[in-house]
Amino acid sequence: MDSPMIFQFSRDEFKSLLKETLTEILSEGKIVSENESTLINIQEAAALLNLAVTTVYEKTSEKIIPHYKHGKKIMFKKSELLAWVESRRVKTIHEIRKEAATRFGSKK
Repeated sequence: MDSPMIFQFSRDEFKSLLKETLTEILSEGKIVSENESTLINIQEAAALLNLAVTTVYEKTSEKIIPHYKHGKKIMFKKSELLAWVESRRVKTIHEIRKEAATRFGSKK
């Protein structure tokens, strides 16, 4: 049976070792943001979007909502669903007026 190894590091040595290790892990792509890679099922997607499951099925069959299929199983990436929702943002009246003033010049 091997006995555990114990090392003593100075604060700077420990910080350097930790930084080196984290840089290596990040460069290898071992850490991925949860929202980027998390696959969820249709019930979770419906809950995230605050839609009925049948509505989500309709949107997938019409290819309106980003999704993945493996046989009959439908999966979603959280990040793609959130990006899809954000892409449908409706501008406020203030933003519309500001854009119009910029495009056509204000006459006031």
